[in-house]
Amino acid sequence: MIYGDYHTHTTYSHGKGSVEDNVRAAIAAGLKEGAITEHGPRHLLAGVKLRRLPDFFADIERMREKYPEIRIYAGMETNFLSPRGETDVPKEYADKLDVIICGYHKGIRPLKMRDVPFFAGNLFFKNSAKTLARNTDAYVNAILNNDIDIISHPCHDCRIDLKAVGEAAAARGTLMELNGKRVSMTEDELVMLASLGCRFILDSDAHTPEKVGDVGIERGVWQRSGLPDELIVNLTGAPHFMRGGYRGKNGG
Repeated sequence: MIYGDYHTHTTYSHGKGSVEDNVRAAIAAGLKEGAITEHGPRHLLAGVKLRRLPDFFADIERMREKYPEIRIYAGMETNFLSPRGETDVPKEYADKLDVIICGYHKGIRPLKMRDVPFFAGNLFFKNSAKTLARNTDAYVNAILNNDIDIISHPCHDCRIDLKAVGEAAAARGTLMELNGKRVSMTEDELVMLASLGCRFILDSDAHTPEKVGDVGIERGVWQRSGLPDELIVNLTGAPHFMRGGYRGKNGG
């Protein structure tokens, strides 16, 4: 059981259920909090459309009024766009987001032509030193230059210098995600990150309502690591997010 699940998707991006479906599923799972975190708009296939964001935020507000027994966060799983650390958080809506996640995803529309090698490297040259360096720069620069609350599924689909990324995350207070859909870090890597001062968050990354709150996959890896549960910020209470926390009206 976790206190809140801060990484779920709906039909506004790449999910299969509505915002209300996810909220109802979170309540049924016994969660006190839940976040709807749509994929960022520069994802060609899965990203939320900018024109739909006003409806997304209005939908969140309606659910806050309808389900006061749970605290509902508006969020986004933004994308790394370049080794310089840009992300696709829409500036005009940034102040409406309670939580910002960032992760590497395929199928992103690059900002500039010079950024094409960043994405091509992960498709065709995964094991090259240049690809490793570009990926690590993207993670580290994004963490240091943006208010990113959570790194989603670290190491998934791209190789990084996890120690360098962990040092940046520990310095900024960015949480490393234990992802409910996949194992992206080994027990030894978790121990290494903990030694750097990193903190962790268990999230489902649910793309269907029935998966909301389901964090069993990487929970097992954590238990095998031998690390104390106190390093996971959402087991017994609400995490602190960088952007000032929850902006809604209802409690939890």
